[in-house]
Amino acid sequence: MATALVVGAGISGLATALRLTRSTWDVVVLDHGSHHEPVVLTGPDRHAAKRLAALPHPLHYETRRSRVTALHPDRFGVTVEFNDHDDEWFDIVVCAHPCCEAERLPGLCLETWSRDHVALLYRAVRDTGLPLCAAELLADAFDIYHDDYAAFAWWETTLKPHAVRRAFTRVR
Repeated sequence: MATALVVGAGISGLATALRLTRSTWDVVVLDHGSHHEPVVLTGPDRHAAKRLAALPHPLHYETRRSRVTALHPDRFGVTVEFNDHDDEWFDIVVCAHPCCEAERLPGLCLETWSRDHVALLYRAVRDTGLPLCAAELLADAFDIYHDDYAAFAWWETTLKPHAVRRAFTRVR
């Protein structure tokens, strides 16, 4: 079974965990225990939330209150170092936390949303404004493509047009 680490238990992280578990992934969600204001769902997010809730599968994932101290991507996945237990290997790491540690970890320069099985969902969300849709699309990509690199490429090309469109339609 494929394994995923989702960093962040906000709306994007939980939507990603939900969608991946429905695609038979074994998911671990890291929650730092901070509580945020409720998220208002409108537009595409509201439609995505309705679609996610409409499926009759329960959400099963493991929640940990750990911090990631380092990521070591390889050709097949990512070895993750934690502050409070042994290193662990995952097929993918999805960073859905606003203060995503992945962008600041030593030795990991991420030029785009994903590289070597690390997806920066929060950056995609910030750039597109489509958090739940982005989570759905990421899991759809892994369902459609057997090659993880092809899945990441499809996900990025699917989200980037939204980012460009949004950049030109902002009200100043």
